[in-house]
Amino acid sequence: MNTAVTIEADVRRARRAFLIVGLVVPILIASASVAFLLAWLPDLPERIATHWGPDGPDGFAGPMLLLWMQLGLGIAVPLLMTIPVLLMMRSAWGPVCRFLASTSLGTAVLIAVSSVGSAAMQRESVDVGFGIGTVITMAVAGMVLLGVIGWFMQPRVITSPPSGPDATGRLQLAAGERAAWFGTAAMARPGVIALVISVLLLIATTAWTMVLDSGAGWLLAVVTLLVIALILTTLVFRVRVNASGLRVRSIAGWPRWDTPVSDIADVKVVQVNPMADFGGWGLRIAVDGRKGVVLRAGEALQVTRTTGRVFVVTIDDARTAASVLISAMKGTVS
Repeated sequence: MNTAVTIEADVRRARRAFLIVGLVVPILIASASVAFLLAWLPDLPERIATHWGPDGPDGFAGPMLLLWMQLGLGIAVPLLMTIPVLLMMRSAWGPVCRFLASTSLGTAVLIAVSSVGSAAMQRESVDVGFGIGTVITMAVAGMVLLGVIGWFMQPRVITSPPSGPDATGRLQLAAGERAAWFGTAAMARPGVIALVISVLLLIATTAWTMVLDSGAGWLLAVVTLLVIALILTTLVFRVRVNASGLRVRSIAGWPRWDTPVSDIADVKVVQVNPMADFGGWGLRIAVDGRKGVVLRAGEALQVTRTTGRVFVVTIDDARTAASVLISAMKGTVS
């Protein structure tokens, strides 16, 4: 059995590897890319191709755009993927953290190869002998390769509380008695803060894109509005458990999930750490395949369907909800 000291040492080890893979190496890659771009600026034309269509280049801008994109995306993406994890995951860890670090590294490679490769093929004094297709192929291949390497460079550390069966039992109801449970799942403050920061960054990116390219900017503006609408519909959910089964419904009416009692194979009360288990808050899919409404850390109701699919919702008093659901499965709730 792991002691508290062992778990703490494992988390420290995982955090160090996460920091190196997800932040330090990506920042070094971005810095090297910036150095190449700065060195090549005098050798680039006043207008360079920034976008390619089926018939060739169809978007142009000054060469400084590549530099600003590398500075912005190459540094901002690793920071956004790692800093929240490092701040919030001090005593728990999970595979999602490992995945975020490897994704950060892979994305850094994708951005760096794309920007440096694009600049290299447009230098006036050098004929590199390849085109945008080769650049994209190298960027995607580098992203996948370095992402996989980044995954295996990190230790396999899982310290979240186990999702084992809970001691919750069925309710003892007299003949003719009915039982139902109602609750609310609401987004925790850290999740709200993270969403607000993400929306503000998205709005800033949209505004910047509109200044550079009005067409793409308006498209991104539509995406931003859709993201805001989606967030507003996923901040609070109503949860109902009765003889019919489990219903989880947004206060906006959608999205919603209905799980008939006849389709439930198992019910558990589990402890959930949003970052360690699901990579954040909201409507989530975990690395192990679990889906859920994960709005805060702590107790959650976990339902396994007869098909093997698992659904999790974080709620207060999950034990009572589980008891009612177990009783419904046993036929004691009419």
